Amino acid sequence: MRILFVFKDFKPDGGVERVQRQLANQFCLDGQQVTFFIMNGDRADTAPTDTIRQIGEPCSWGVFSVLNSARSLRRIIRQQQVTHVIAAKELANLCTRLATLGCNCRVIYTRHAALDSAEQTLNPALLAILYSFYLLGHGQVVTVSNGLKAGLTRRVPWGKTRIKHCPNAVVTEQLSAKAACPLPAHLPSNYLLAVGRLTEEKGFDLLLTAYAKALSQRPLPDLVLVGAGPEHGALHKQADQLGIAGRVHFTGFLSNPYPLIKQARFFVLSSRHEGLPTALIEALALGTPVLAADCDTGPRELLDNGRLGILVKANDVEALAEGIIQALNHSDGLRAAHLEVIQQYTSQQAAQAYYHVWNQ
Repeated sequence: MRILFVFKDFKPDGGVERVQRQLANQFCLDGQQVTFFIMNGDRADTAPTDTIRQIGEPCSWGVFSVLNSARSLRRIIRQQQVTHVIAAKELANLCTRLATLGCNCRVIYTRHAALDSAEQTLNPALLAILYSFYLLGHGQVVTVSNGLKAGLTRRVPWGKTRIKHCPNAVVTEQLSAKAACPLPAHLPSNYLLAVGRLTEEKGFDLLLTAYAKALSQRPLPDLVLVGAGPEHGALHKQADQLGIAGRVHFTGFLSNPYPLIKQARFFVLSSRHEGLPTALIEALALGTPVLAADCDTGPRELLDNGRLGILVKANDVEALAEGIIQALNHSDGLRAAHLEVIQQYTSQQAAQAYYHVWNQ
């Protein structure tokens, strides 16, 4: 197989980029040839394998740029004799659909983000048109959770037989080894942890307010936030205003957050929306107790309706504060490796799921 991954851009701290790179690494281990096409020319130098080639040129955004990228991608598919394509995120999906018109390669268009996300710039009607356009050919659509699959099928019911669910490649053989590294020296040894891009979607503003409210009711460990993003300044200011700046530690982006995840008192997911939260899977894989906001897709599916962790109402500060106190009281009882849940999120299982979709 000659597999081509298509991206709009490649952010080092992006969850989609990380899981797709791990999937690509597994394909390489399986003996496949893998190439990346990144539309804006970003470099994907975030993994140890040197068997993945990369093609792409910097471009500005706009209709003509997408058309130019599609023309370049079409030429590459023919020159490299690509047999299978995976596109990640909407602009890459559209570029891939245009590039593969009339081609015989097998195409998968992926959906990673919640359909009702505030960061979703496409209205539901346009989203349905786009996915109808993808499915007019021979391609298939893959969502990263069953909840996303159900939501997308409601929007494009005629295409339900070609909308599939494939788990993300999250759990790798390197995860435990990375988690065994020492903690950063400047952080407390007893802490609560949240990990993610500092964006409105992740609800860190809700978490700070909930943490301050819970702290007013009982002593708590410090709170550590791992990640970078556009809300960094606003969150620092909010912590100051809440009087908890001395108790909240912003680490910025960390290439290896896994020691922090493994040794946290418990992991908190405060998101307003999710597709499938990678960090929550990693916490489960490392045996860390978890507290998660019950947003539309992702957490409930992962936590088996609350059997494997505490679920609280999404976008609700009071519920999140109560959940923090509850999780602190029961964290020892929640600490367990949920092997039956995380097995499907290994890179091997994820690769097999994609092979199965292609072979249908």
